Amino acid sequence: MTRELLALLIHNEQKLHHREARSQRSSLEKLLHQDFFEIGRSGQRYDREHVISALIVETSGQEIHSSDFALSVLDDTCVLLTYRSYTVDQQGGIGRQTLRTSLWVKSTNEPTDWQMRFHQGTPQMPETTNTSDRDFS
Repeated sequence: MTRELLALLIHNEQKLHHREARSQRSSLEKLLHQDFFEIGRSGQRYDREHVISALIVETSGQEIHSSDFALSVLDDTCVLLTYRSYTVDQQGGIGRQTLRTSLWVKSTNEPTDWQMRFHQGTPQMPETTNTSDRDFS
């Protein structure tokens, strides 16, 4: 179950990174749980309707790339997906980098579907080899 589920959730996360899915309310409503909320890179909390409305009108020309996916199964109906993302501008330059966490729950309407219940983006600092520079608080 875990390998197939990881592949499905990576696919769903990456759909949310692409303009085609981000611009379609019906697609977003299917992927985002009715009680969804997000804590963005800014530290602000956003509810489902705010996120959907913002994604639909977004016009950013930056591509979102993602990697380093890891899945933690919490139980049969709830999993935690973590990964890294970064933006690439139209000239190919790498922009902001983010560590991301998504809580996915099995849909009660469609038991084979999963919906994102929570998402958080945390700005990623550039890698450093000196651990004394890191703030773990």
